[in-house]
Amino acid sequence: MSMPNTPTLRDVASAAGVAVSTVSYALNGKGRVDAATRTRVQEVADRLGYRANRSAQNLRTGRTATLGLMLPAPDQLSSAEYLNFDWYGRVATAATQAAFHGDHSLLLLPSMKDPNGLRRIEMDGVLVVDPMTHDPRVDVLKKIGIPAVAVGPGNPDQFEWSISPDLVATTETLLNHLTEQGATDILILNPGMGSAWTRATNTAYLEWCRTHGVTPRAADEPTPFEGVDTVEKMVATAYALTHEALTSENPPDAILSVILGCAPAAARAALDLGLSIPGNVLIAQDSDEPALLTADPPITAVDFFPEEQATLAVNALLALIDGDVPAVQSHTRSELRVRASTARSLTP
Repeated sequence: MSMPNTPTLRDVASAAGVAVSTVSYALNGKGRVDAATRTRVQEVADRLGYRANRSAQNLRTGRTATLGLMLPAPDQLSSAEYLNFDWYGRVATAATQAAFHGDHSLLLLPSMKDPNGLRRIEMDGVLVVDPMTHDPRVDVLKKIGIPAVAVGPGNPDQFEWSISPDLVATTETLLNHLTEQGATDILILNPGMGSAWTRATNTAYLEWCRTHGVTPRAADEPTPFEGVDTVEKMVATAYALTHEALTSENPPDAILSVILGCAPAAARAALDLGLSIPGNVLIAQDSDEPALLTADPPITAVDFFPEEQATLAVNALLALIDGDVPAVQSHTRSELRVRASTARSLTP
């Protein structure tokens, strides 16, 4: 049985009455092709059943049409553990969608103790979510010539481009809100992880304390949570630290978690001690997530719009891959969501 001929780029050009190069530009979304011609070429290609040979294109360009997505470093939680958090899932989903619109697939990179494992993976560029203050994985990417964009603050010595909210401003906004609600002694729940995000937030807290003449309840270098390699252990540690602080001789009157998933644990610790929220202690978290809406009481946090961060990061990465300069981007959007855990006017 003879097989039907597969339509070629030349067949589409002939049927559409345009040059082969015009068809190529029209279907690839490149070059100067007017909208009407681009639409006509696409309609003809669909009618003829033309499909671009992506493998051949990649061989010609030396590209893979694949982007990598790296979650925080594996000496903390695994990639699977991070995806238990809504924030990282939303970043991954939005990045996948943005990559698809840019004719790329997105590969969730596995956790690896040795960053040299990245040398085995063929990809055009990498999104690094919550990079370390100095991330050895990025050093490897630079050595093998793969561009990277940080989702969150990134070390400027390592990243050409970072997509991040203004963490100094958002931290100050949260701390000012807590003080406006009567807080005078604010404890920071910080996991001590070496991420640039937690470092920036902790530094902003210490500077705010210095400016306001307040003694900080956080070290310049936060002590890492010992033995924490699962979300369950992280939440348990946050509960224990809150319980310890609230039963100390100098209990805080407000607790700000800079760890996803841990503000509800702090709230449970306070309630288990018979304390009222926000009557006896205020509870807040820097990053918003659905669990905060259903906590008892609902917990104040900052919405960092992770989908927007991810989409902007993919667009910047695709520009770098094409040899272009990404559009100048100021800090990404953020909004304080005040809820009952800090607003006494919202409680019965």
